[in-house]
Amino acid sequence: MSMRVVRRVLLGIALLQALSTLVGSVQLLVVPRWYAPMLDRTVFAGQYVLAALLLGVVVGGFQWAAIIVHRRRPRWLAVAHSLAGLVMVGWIAGECLVLNSFIWPHALWGGLGVAQLVLVQVLLGVLLPQPAADPTR
Repeated sequence: MSMRVVRRVLLGIALLQALSTLVGSVQLLVVPRWYAPMLDRTVFAGQYVLAALLLGVVVGGFQWAAIIVHRRRPRWLAVAHSLAGLVMVGWIAGECLVLNSFIWPHALWGGLGVAQLVLVQVLLGVLLPQPAADPTR
């Protein structure tokens, strides 16, 4: 996989994550009844604005920042995507613990956060494919 492809995939993941947090925040504010059954048993019961701000501004903010850094300061894109991936993985883990449940979107968003972290390692050269072993040895 070329580094150009890795950078494009990182940008795509950040864009998908940023848009999904934006959509989630808007849904929390516009139709909170969709989330009430999950949030009513947590410290966020009735705190839909707070939950939307945490999701959209904090978690989504790191993804939007990664996109901006990716486009304007490519020297720093590894740091930006690492932070964005780490925040997403931490958010998903925390959300699963607070909600005491795990649903397929958690696997998707958490998996994309892990993919961000792994692709940064590829970009930095930490995870490079190894040459095939010589079968005659």
